[in-house]
Amino acid sequence: MPKRPTTRAVRWGEASRGRALYSTQVAGVLVAAFTISALYSVISTLSGVTHDATNPILWIFYVVGFGLAALARMDRSLTWWIVGAAVLLLILVGIFVYPVYFVPSEQTAFGWFENDVYIGLLILAEYLCIQRLRNVTLTPRR
Repeated sequence: MPKRPTTRAVRWGEASRGRALYSTQVAGVLVAAFTISALYSVISTLSGVTHDATNPILWIFYVVGFGLAALARMDRSLTWWIVGAAVLLLILVGIFVYPVYFVPSEQTAFGWFENDVYIGLLILAEYLCIQRLRNVTLTPRR
């Protein structure tokens, strides 16, 4: 007869699976946020609303954003601090700096939607980063 796993081994296995879920979830949320933002930049440039997509600094920003998603997949303590701090900085810029430069008269309904979804996804990613740093496990419901 095969040896039955002990309670401790089962709990450890669940915790390690829970941590792996954080890396997958945070990376997915960040990829979604930066994909939506990049699509908005391209669409608004093609429609003539802005010329953002022609700015190389914007594309460096997106490379860094997608790099944060890749960093989250590493699932190491230091990387969680880096991703958490970077996402917090992006949230603060989105709340306090972005509205100063893009006043309501320069926004379209699509721009407002994109910004709100982008910030919402960043807040979700930050929440997940904090939970991971607190060692709170995600457990899927069956």
